Amino acid sequence: MPARISRPDQLKELLGIPFTPEQTACIIAPPAPQVIVAGAGSGKTTVMAARVVWLVGTGQVAPEQVLGLTFTNKASGELTERVRTALIKAGVTDPDPLPSPGHPPSTT
Repeated sequence: MPARISRPDQLKELLGIPFTPEQTACIIAPPAPQVIVAGAGSGKTTVMAARVVWLVGTGQVAPEQVLGLTFTNKASGELTERVRTALIKAGVTDPDPLPSPGHPPSTT
């Protein structure tokens, strides 16, 4: 799919989040591994999700090229859901993507 996002303000509007300048800098940094370290409830998962949406939405990476690591299953689930929802809303991915080869469709 073609790039759908080209400016940080589009991402803020799409996600409905008033990111801080520091968060925005993390989100739109050039593609490279990043580590975000911050306290509980500080928005790490939100920033990680926005970064994935930015990178995929601007066409810099394909969704299957992204690996996001979190410390809890809860954060992992939240990250997955936030990214999926935002990519669909941005028109970057299909609402019901086909399963990857070797991975059967989900029955849940």
